Amino acid sequence: MTAHMVAMIYTDDFSWIAEYSANVPQIVAKYGGEYAFTSAGAVTVAEGDLPVPSGVGTFNFPSCDAIMQFLNSEEYQPFIELRNRHSKTQILIFEGRG
Repeated sequence: MTAHMVAMIYTDDFSWIAEYSANVPQIVAKYGGEYAFTSAGAVTVAEGDLPVPSGVGTFNFPSCDAIMQFLNSEEYQPFIELRNRHSKTQILIFEGRG
């Protein structure tokens, strides 16, 4: 069953994005994942009380276990630190149906 990850980024400082984007897709792919979509403009919360993120990325992986392996991988840790220095992030993972 396919699993999905949604990452919501909250930041005013995008200076780190180029370094992150140049390196993380290869790590995502190593764990069987792929970028499904990354927002390229303003994000609107259409319903509910969710804070408005600066950016949203969605990813597909073969399983939730593969997502957790990616998130906990040694090679990804420096990019978590980079991201966390410049932003706050919320990450959702879930299995998909259909």
